[in-house]
Amino acid sequence: MMRCLTRKNRIMHTGPFIFAVLISAILFISCSDGKTINLVVGPSGITVQPGRTAEMNLEVVFSDSKSPANTADGSTLIPDRQTLKLFSSADLEITLSNPEFKLLSVQPELSKEGIRAKIIIRAGESLLSGESVSVKMNWAGYGTDAAIRVRKNPAARIDFDGVVTDPAAYDVFVNKERRMPAGYIPPDLVRINVPTILVFEEVNHLRRAASDALESMFAAAEAEQGFELSARSGYRSYKTQVMLYEANVSEHGEEYAARFSARPGTSEHQTGLAMDISSEAVNFQLEQSFGKTSEGLWVAENAHRFGFIIRYPEGKEDITGYSYEPWHLRYVGAKLAEEIFGKHLTLEEYFNG
Repeated sequence: MMRCLTRKNRIMHTGPFIFAVLISAILFISCSDGKTINLVVGPSGITVQPGRTAEMNLEVVFSDSKSPANTADGSTLIPDRQTLKLFSSADLEITLSNPEFKLLSVQPELSKEGIRAKIIIRAGESLLSGESVSVKMNWAGYGTDAAIRVRKNPAARIDFDGVVTDPAAYDVFVNKERRMPAGYIPPDLVRINVPTILVFEEVNHLRRAASDALESMFAAAEAEQGFELSARSGYRSYKTQVMLYEANVSEHGEEYAARFSARPGTSEHQTGLAMDISSEAVNFQLEQSFGKTSEGLWVAENAHRFGFIIRYPEGKEDITGYSYEPWHLRYVGAKLAEEIFGKHLTLEEYFNG
């Protein structure tokens, strides 16, 4: 959003002296009586699904500094002939900050009633929730910018049987109503390079991006605070989850198991993106008291820096369907983790909100 440009500013911007003087004269005529010109983009808070298009509406708004609202409904001033000529002879320049987004079309509309343009941008198929693009617009020397954020529609990523169709995505959304394919095994599992607790090798694996992020987080905890964190349980296959769930039901009953253990197929551990962590302060166990330890408090405040969220936070049990688990970290990527952390959301709230 910019004010009317002065003659001096316009000359510096355009280059050739004669052309600059002519354009400046037009701007001076348009703005000398106290009117201002701004570029306004709508709607606000634009989101788009991967592979889909987003539409932005750009409007050139004219207002009078003495009386910004010239009618009862608050509409702006009508552009004069010189201003119409100025915008009709200038190209609307658009720059996208992320190459995964593509500008599909720009449709200017100029009339005595107003000057506006419809801009259509497509998001790439491989984009993940939380990623964004900055859209910079310049029209006849006036500029503004806006942002478009990616957010998947969970209803479009699940089949009729309740099985998610994007199991390999870092932002895959799994809960009691959304299951992983029974035979799914992440293709890029690696052995984690951090202190571990259990000797069962399967659980000492994560997908590569999550493993790298976990290693960075553990290193930061030690470097910044001297904390020694340990990994207890990462990737678990469908078969392993069957055994764990049945053991929980057998030992504690169905009601207890439903609160603390996922049914086979509904566990985030099968994604290879979840890790349960602990520390010596709670004898390396999975205890809710971990959330009150110095280590647990640090993790809660810093995990998002490395792309992790506390998947089942305190006070959100009715939303997630699980009891508070300060030890359960889920990798979603740094951008999405930062947004979820900053807004105090769960994945359910983020995707369904």
